[in-house]
Formats: sequence, structure tokens, C-alpha cells
Amino acid sequence: VDLYIGGAEHAVLHLLYARFWHKVLYDAGLVSTKEPFKKLFNQGMIVAYTYRDELGKYHYPRDVERRGDEWFLKGTDRRVETQIEKMSKSRYNVVNPDDVVREYGADSLRLYEMFMGPLDRGGKPWTEEGVQGVHRFLKRVWALFVADDGALHPRIVGSKGDASMVKELHKAIKAVTHDIENLQ
Repeated sequence: VDLYIGGAEHAVLHLLYARFWHKVLYDAGLVSTKEPFKKLFNQGMIVAYTYRDELGKYHYPRDVERRGDEWFLKGTDRRVETQIEKMSKSRYNVVNPDDVVREYGADSLRLYEMFMGPLDRGGKPWTEEGVQGVHRFLKRVWALFVADDGALHPRIVGSKGDASMVKELHKAIKAVTHDIENLQ
């Protein structure tokens, strides 16, 4: 495998397991390399807000509301503390990607994750407002190129563009290629 990308929490056991079996295969002469992966990259963890009451019980985000600078269980005067923690089913702060795709589309989800920051940076907080903002951005970009009836905008013309435009295009392609190759 040329590149293994995994989160630090899962990668340890995956790597131990993969390295063990790869060593067995190497010792048996069935593979030619001593290590199963040429390169290892650990991506950062996405985190999210959690909401806990005075008894330490976690609550779903849909069950709380903000009033001023404080958070309360909806329809009550019971205050909840909020903090950013790793996503976990037991903390009721997991975001189901299927729900995000259904509401905003896969492109919105993918672009939001890319805008969260460097792939290896940990502690990237998930916010619904962030996904909504990316979705609005993509709708504006779409509207630049596609008219309401689905046809290309009349201002889009099939030409090669002038030399300065082609130069800018090539600079952008070079920068994006560099960033992809360096997992940035």
C-alpha cells in the first residue's frame, strides 16, 4: 500500500494487525516488502459540541436551545453546560453524513470538510452553520454558470481566453496539484 490514511485512534490497531500479517506473509516469502505501507498519514479528528445537564447526562443538540449566552433543555429552565468534545454516540454529538448529504448534498459535505483546515490538524469543530454556509456558497457558484432553466448562462462562451487568463488557470492547476499531492 503506497499510502495509509487513518485516524490516530483506529490506526494503532489497524497498523498492528496489518504489520503482523504482513510480517507473516514476508517470512513466508509471499510479499517482497518488510512493511505493508510506504507512507502513513494520520488525519485530525472532527469534534462537536456536547450538552450536559447538572447530573452529567448528555443531551442531543435538538433537545437544547440557546438563550443569550447560556444553553437550556428546550421548554425548561434546566441549564446545560456545553463544550467541544470528540464525536461519540455516548455523548450524543455524532453527525450522520447521510443526513447531511440528504439535506445539503455530498458536495457541500465534502467541501465543508476541506474548509475545516489542514487534514492532519486535530480538534476541528463541526458546526451546522458551517455546512449551511458552504451550501449557500456552492449555490452561488452554480448560479454563475447555470441559468434557472438549467442551460448554461449566455455569458459563458466557448473560447480559449486571453493569455493572462490561461496563465492564471495554469497557476491554479499547479497550486491545486501541489496541495493534493501533499495532502493539503
